[in-house]
Amino acid sequence: MILYGVGMGPGDRGLVTLRAVEVLKEAEVVFEPLSGRGRRSVAGDLARDLVPGLVTVPVIFPMTGDDGELMSSVTEALRSTSPSWGGRSTLAMPVIGDSALYSTVLSLKRGLEALGEEVELRLVPGISAHSAAASLLSSFMAMRNQVLSVIPGSAGPERVLEALRACDSAALYKPSALKDRLGEVVTSSGPWERVVRVHRVGLEGERWVEGQEALEPTDDYLAVMLLWR
Repeated sequence: MILYGVGMGPGDRGLVTLRAVEVLKEAEVVFEPLSGRGRRSVAGDLARDLVPGLVTVPVIFPMTGDDGELMSSVTEALRSTSPSWGGRSTLAMPVIGDSALYSTVLSLKRGLEALGEEVELRLVPGISAHSAAASLLSSFMAMRNQVLSVIPGSAGPERVLEALRACDSAALYKPSALKDRLGEVVTSSGPWERVVRVHRVGLEGERWVEGQEALEPTDDYLAVMLLWR
């Protein structure tokens, strides 16, 4: 079977590619990623908005950082919904942002393989959150020979600090994971000419804060921080 990971961009329907919509329309089964029971999926809602009448198969991807718990949840969801997707040749799952960056599609592929399926993975690119955020600010992330780093805050303070020190500009995903050490890590890796934290780019409630305010702790999972020297 073929599994498409479909990047839906940051959440703005105007930023979804024609190819993404085409794949969702043609897929025999479309999975919908959920972070928990009763939660909404930005990617799923956007897919239904763009493909009227689309029916999805929900799969829960717990955001706990525990790989064992994650795979157990995915595999169980696939096992319980197997009548919906078993025997189909073309599957797809929309994901927020770019399908090749921090995507849950890989866990879905591994879950299908754990149930004995042979899976060919194909990725449909989407606009990443940091690209959308930089465009919102009308700012270039890097030019000429500048080094740009894309860093997950979930890597931990020490690894984030090391990565920040080695680059000219950076996109820091999940800054919320650094909690009250966010300001310390960014300041210690400086000096920085500009620091901006963009919240919910492409979604309702989109906003950004800059300078010292951007260094304050945040619990917004959908924030991304941009830094330039």
